[in-house]
Amino acid sequence: MQIVQTADGLKAVLELDKDEIKWWRKQIGIVRKKTIPSPTESVEYFFKEEIDRHNEIIDINSVSSFIGRVREGVWKTFVEYEITFFAEIIGVLIEERDVPHEILEAMLTEDVVKKLSESIEDGSYQKVIAEIFQDYSGRIFPYFYELSKSQTNSRRSRAGSEFEAIIDQLMRRLDIPYDSQSHLGQKTFAKKGLGKKVDGVVPSMEAFNENRARCIIATMKTTIRERWQEVVEELNRTNIPSIHLLTLDESITENVLTLMKNHNMTLVTYKEIKQKFPKFTNIMDFEDFFGNEIPHTLQWWENKQ
Repeated sequence: MQIVQTADGLKAVLELDKDEIKWWRKQIGIVRKKTIPSPTESVEYFFKEEIDRHNEIIDINSVSSFIGRVREGVWKTFVEYEITFFAEIIGVLIEERDVPHEILEAMLTEDVVKKLSESIEDGSYQKVIAEIFQDYSGRIFPYFYELSKSQTNSRRSRAGSEFEAIIDQLMRRLDIPYDSQSHLGQKTFAKKGLGKKVDGVVPSMEAFNENRARCIIATMKTTIRERWQEVVEELNRTNIPSIHLLTLDESITENVLTLMKNHNMTLVTYKEIKQKFPKFTNIMDFEDFFGNEIPHTLQWWENKQ
């Protein structure tokens, strides 16, 4: 770890070595797991508190707005948990690492404490606290930098996991037979020739093994960008005849839809997004997906019996 002494005689951390970064990342993971519920737990809790408590019935005709409301509610709760997470992880840093502890201790001199006490009386304490925090955070900035990177990556990953959990919960609340990787595990899907890009199968993996052409193969991505091409690779590798890509992305273009159509991909999205592309047959809204596409598939399997 690279540490320097500044002109005022106090230390500052310029760079963390590999061992310190490894320790810090591990602590971030431990505290995050302890203070922030998993995406699945958050979604299940929202459904229990907001849907069950109000005896709400999920309306297929407005499922797009319902998904949006669930995502907003779950995200709001997550941000509240983040406050606790940040408080605890900084506490761990100060308590368990000598240098951050020493820097803070050296900064809180009698003069600084006296100044803070006086500022409380005259109402200028916010400015004094801001100055102390700014100075301290600057002196241990590499820790905050690693924390910021970790939290950014965690948020991105969490957004996708929450979306998958919402769809999974919807399937079960609507009594739709559905096997997902989150429940069966990636190894089970791999044994059937499906990779991690496939998130779920309607009605089941057993049905997929019997007649994959009559199943709905679903994958979920909050944003598409160029990543939808990974799904194309999955189609080619596993010999899946078609796939439904569920997304919340609002930046869909006609060019992307044309390319997806060439690869037998159907996009499933919000109603207001689907309405922008009336000429395309390979895009549907969540209402059509849950209200028509899935029931049609299930009807085929019922008739087969």
